[in-house]
Amino acid sequence: MVKKGLFRRARSADAAKERRTLKERGATMVEFALVAPLFFLVVFGGIELGLMFRSYLALEDLSRTAGRIASIERGDPMADAAILDQIASAVGPLQGDVTRVVIFSAPSLNTEVPAGCDTAGASIPGFCNVYTVTDGDVASVAMSAQTTPQTALTPASRQSPNNVGIYIEFDYTYATGFFDTLTLSSTSVEAIERDLNS
Repeated sequence: MVKKGLFRRARSADAAKERRTLKERGATMVEFALVAPLFFLVVFGGIELGLMFRSYLALEDLSRTAGRIASIERGDPMADAAILDQIASAVGPLQGDVTRVVIFSAPSLNTEVPAGCDTAGASIPGFCNVYTVTDGDVASVAMSAQTTPQTALTPASRQSPNNVGIYIEFDYTYATGFFDTLTLSSTSVEAIERDLNS
């Protein structure tokens, strides 16, 4: 025969164990609430940083490719249109929009964008052709460059400098949407290809 006190002790032990379990669950929930924002900040920050770095590397590669086209197409009146076409075709998968492209003459391979060309909204004769891109539509800017080529840095004036440079300005749009945009830029200077047949 089992005594009644044994059942009471067993029930009170079960009740105490259940209270401890509930307290532990509550503590776990509080700990998770405190740690979760930091965890998600690290995870999404890492993803965002990776995407931004990918866009920056793609922009660097794009400016080098555009610089190579500028070097090869030096005397062609449609050289700017070819450069802008290349940029338009390559910028599609990037996270953001191209806002400005500057094609400039460079006395040396480590030349920066000439003063005024990097901030001006207009081309400077003999120094640079500046293309402002609205709504990220580089293709329409390339089309207008085909119909009305820039005259500030002409094909004839591209024959005299030893180098030509490309500056691309890009507004990176954050994937998470927590921030607005970040402006990335890339400059590439390439030596002018000489025509060996002339």
